[in-house]
Amino acid sequence: MASVHSAADVLDLAVPNDNRTHDAGTNGETEGAHSTMVETGTQHNKPCLKKETLVVDDWQALNDLKDFIPNVESKSVDEIHKRIKYDLDRFKEFRRQGLSLRSGRFNAQENERLKSNVYDFLSLTGIQSGSRLFHPQRFKEEEANIKKLKCQHRFHERIGEGIPRPWHQIYIRGRKMFDGSNYKGRFTEEELHTLKKLQTLHGNKWAKISALTGRSESALEKRFAQMSANKGVWTEEELKRLMEAVRKHLVGQAEPGSGPATVRKDQLYNNIPWTDVCQTVETRHWSQCRIKWLGVLKHKMSYGQPVFSGHTKSLQGKVDLIKALNAMQVEDVADINWEEIAHTIGDVTPRYVQTHYYRLKVANVPLWQSMSFCEIIDFLNSRVLPNCEERLKVLIKSGEVVSRNDPQELFLLSEIFDNEDGNHYSDVQNS
Repeated sequence: MASVHSAADVLDLAVPNDNRTHDAGTNGETEGAHSTMVETGTQHNKPCLKKETLVVDDWQALNDLKDFIPNVESKSVDEIHKRIKYDLDRFKEFRRQGLSLRSGRFNAQENERLKSNVYDFLSLTGIQSGSRLFHPQRFKEEEANIKKLKCQHRFHERIGEGIPRPWHQIYIRGRKMFDGSNYKGRFTEEELHTLKKLQTLHGNKWAKISALTGRSESALEKRFAQMSANKGVWTEEELKRLMEAVRKHLVGQAEPGSGPATVRKDQLYNNIPWTDVCQTVETRHWSQCRIKWLGVLKHKMSYGQPVFSGHTKSLQGKVDLIKALNAMQVEDVADINWEEIAHTIGDVTPRYVQTHYYRLKVANVPLWQSMSFCEIIDFLNSRVLPNCEERLKVLIKSGEVVSRNDPQELFLLSEIFDNEDGNHYSDVQNS
């Protein structure tokens, strides 16, 4: 099995919970149910899979799968069966090749490999287009035959060849890439009016609305959510509902033991079920909830002293960021391990570091839009870094000291959620 990555370019061999975001698929495409976590005193119980739901062979395969997806038992039985069928052998092969599973944004190589796999499958089966392959329900006369051919020729395994990711991530990416209705530009006023009317008639049946409008399911769902969400400043009540929803999720992720509840740093921002959170908040889109929470979390993790603020501290942060990016030696921004960068910088989230990388290149790299990622990093390393280091030396000689704490790996839930006060987050984005 050919692959498009080297081991140095990819993340650790662990797959994040697919419940982390809203757009893991729509209309039955999303796999897995959200787990219900229970808090009883200081003990934190997690759901477990009943043995009678799987046959003996499945349990052996499940144990093998846990080597790659530690939290797989929290997923639905149907999803576990699909992971065993479509992913387990692929994962074992990637491990034999010394490759690690990837997550997050697809890079250019993965996109090209997926396109190649799809075109090979079309040639093999005679299916006329990628749109027919991923959206057969739009072609009623051909739908039955397309589904038959996909089953006969192992569609899910073939499109995932050489791409070290779970099959469902690859499938969802393919649905978006080969959906021409995804790229129609801004919605017109007439389309927005029609969308409101159809959603009132059909509810959240986005596949049906897509067939009636010619827009993709994901584009319709996201646009309607944005229309329905509050655009103003967050109220104190909204913030309380957000904090409570996230707290309930994190209680279930707490480290085992009888002491004060603690969670790992990465659990504070990864794999949070934002669809569930926004349903609790009620007045905000899931992306607004995520952005707001990350802003609050940035404040909490840094104890109100952001890494990139203050003259000396800001310069030190820029120096550390440029050096860390250069040291990674990757050719595509999608290959950056932002978790590792965030650990190098200190008590910040990966998104916080990504935001400041963007600001750094926009402010310092001329014509960055026309440059490759490697060219941008080379410019920052050769032109911007020496200037920052020189200015930092001058400030340190003048008596300014950069205080730096070791990155904190575990956080008490009481540190994050006790005494939260909306007035403390006035600097957090409110949209």
